[in-house]
Amino acid sequence: MNKDGKTKIIEAAQRLIARQGVEKTSMREIAEEAGITTGAIYYYYKSKEELLYDVMDYSTAVTAEIMKMRTQPQAQPDEVLNEIARRVARQLTHSGHWNLRFYLALPAAQGDEALRARFVQNYAAQTQRTAELFNFVFKSQANPVDTFLAVLMVAAMDGINFQQFIGALPVPIQDLARVYNEFFAFAVPLFKQNADQARRFEDLPPGE
Repeated sequence: MNKDGKTKIIEAAQRLIARQGVEKTSMREIAEEAGITTGAIYYYYKSKEELLYDVMDYSTAVTAEIMKMRTQPQAQPDEVLNEIARRVARQLTHSGHWNLRFYLALPAAQGDEALRARFVQNYAAQTQRTAELFNFVFKSQANPVDTFLAVLMVAAMDGINFQQFIGALPVPIQDLARVYNEFFAFAVPLFKQNADQARRFEDLPPGE
């Protein structure tokens, strides 16, 4: 499988979606934009949904890019944390490709098992990478609570983008992006440090 060929298709789809939206973008138009035949696209992708998933993943792989930076010998926790903040702010204030997640979520929820499996894999990978980043940037030991914190941070990004998607966000996104990053930098390490004492709701009965 030619990685460069797939990248060319994905980037062509990104450009078209940015200009005319998801529903108006056809496989034929993507092929023309990429300078290849429609048959060449179907060599890599069985459906438009499958291609759009890769477009979404390519556009929103914040944690994957940060993990590459973290593995560099000269990587410093503060620099990585600052890069996380920059990338998160960009993702939140340039949310067009995040809308693909909601476009694809419906068929996944309605029974497209292949698409649902890709969402499962994607969320699991995001969660694991986010938890690992906690321990690097905050110079902390791994703790089972890391996974739960990572799920919350990933879910918050999704929730913010969903509110943007439907035009219901009640605050300016630039301000919210700053608060999100400050919360990440201050609240997450504080909770990690005090996780053993976090017992206020331990005996709370599950909701019915």
